[in-house]
Amino acid sequence: MTGENSQVLLTKEGYKKLQDELNHREGELRKKLQETLNQMRKQGDLRENDGYSIAVEDFQNNEERITTLKETLEKAQVVTKKKSTKVEIGSFVTIECKKGVHTTYIIVGEHEANPVESKISYKSPIGSSLMGKTKGSKIVIDTPSGKTECTIISVR
Repeated sequence: MTGENSQVLLTKEGYKKLQDELNHREGELRKKLQETLNQMRKQGDLRENDGYSIAVEDFQNNEERITTLKETLEKAQVVTKKKSTKVEIGSFVTIECKKGVHTTYIIVGEHEANPVESKISYKSPIGSSLMGKTKGSKIVIDTPSGKTECTIISVR
């Protein structure tokens, strides 16, 4: 994130996913990690107890993630897709960069991006090239291999 108070844009689904992760980490996972930590602590000399060191690290990592999730959710603004023909957060956009090859992306907030699920951030090179454009628009995407020209086939 850039800046102390920067707003975090999320889709409704993205907000729920982060909220669910926070609930899991604060509840079930925290309890499990605390139990493991207590078991390792009972094993005696803590200086030579690798299990204890790992348990402490796992517990601390979970607590750090909880803090991060809380900060993200506090700054979150849920963006709902409007009935629009323009690309915005929440849009499903199909583009054609090579003749006959269509790729569909879902435009999401930066904390939701997951290329494996075709979810790209509105701040990514492709996402930022698409924002505000409409069906039929030509866009140029900077890629490691150079500039690629694409056409927006559909926006929904």
